[in-house]
Amino acid sequence: MLRLRFNLSFDDLYARDGLARLDAAFLQFLGEADAALRVQLEAARAAPPLTRQESDLLIALAPHVEDFLARLFGIEAEVQALAARHHELAPLYSVKRLFVQRRALHKVKPEDASPDG
Repeated sequence: MLRLRFNLSFDDLYARDGLARLDAAFLQFLGEADAALRVQLEAARAAPPLTRQESDLLIALAPHVEDFLARLFGIEAEVQALAARHHELAPLYSVKRLFVQRRALHKVKPEDASPDG
């Protein structure tokens, strides 16, 4: 059976006290990886930021959440393998994006693309 790390059990994922311990474990994990980001998260929890600030915070937190979940479930090697496969295809995605952007550039006039348009 898959065992959780951080002294947590699967039952903890279904109980308020367990989720509080999970949150505390994440905050400690985040603080070790990026202390400034932890401070920013705690400040945002105390006084929710504006929409743009919240979006920026969530984007900054995403890789840490991914790493935390991989460690929590003990699947770091599998996550790293998937990331490596994704990075192998990154040049292909970049070329595709560039192609689509160039094609769109010729099909849409700047005045049509503006929101006031």
